[in-house]
Amino acid sequence: MNRVVVHYHEVALKRGNRRAFVGQLVDNIGRALRGTGVRRVRSVPGRIVISLTPRADWPEIARRLQWVFGIANYSLSRRSERTIEDITATVLGTLDGQRFASFAVRTKRADKSFPLPSPEISRAVGTAVQARTHAAVDLNDPELTINIEVVSHEAFVALERLPGPGGLPVGTSGTVLALLSGGIDSPVAAYRMMRRGCRVEFVHFHGAPYQDRTSREKATARVRLLTRGQLPS
Repeated sequence: MNRVVVHYHEVALKRGNRRAFVGQLVDNIGRALRGTGVRRVRSVPGRIVISLTPRADWPEIARRLQWVFGIANYSLSRRSERTIEDITATVLGTLDGQRFASFAVRTKRADKSFPLPSPEISRAVGTAVQARTHAAVDLNDPELTINIEVVSHEAFVALERLPGPGGLPVGTSGTVLALLSGGIDSPVAAYRMMRRGCRVEFVHFHGAPYQDRTSREKATARVRLLTRGQLPS
């Protein structure tokens, strides 16, 4: 596996501002993944592709992407050339060491210039997988789902999709100020504002020296957790 394919949902609805929103998301992903073995983050139609070095730390990458607002889902993927033969070979190579009793192939042909429609790609790859593994095809409740995406100039194969936090990229909706109390409502409100693309700054009032440091330590811990979802300007 040498790529991570990121999908966004709400960002795609921004029409005239879509390029700016996608650009902000690409920038946020790049900054969030510094030091994890990422070679490049780039936008392709309808998705973002993260190229990995051989020493990339996938568990850490997966953990950090869970805090990047604007991501609908993401998957560790293998890149393929844009021919049915190469796609099939990539799928079979990806399945090495995998054990499963049933499977399904799901194909998205984002680039309609590819000569085969999505059902035919799934059928051709599924036939090869079944011949190699003797597993049953189950389109309703498969034990393993093989995801294929065909875009311009390349294709991607993935076996698992992980959910992202959704929403809009932080930095697309301005800056707000959150009054952080000792309860749960204010951190939830701050999280929801980050998910709407806002950068949040925090204010907390404590009773020192007349009270102990409990509320201040609690607020500090919550801010440290919440700021995973936003990056420095």
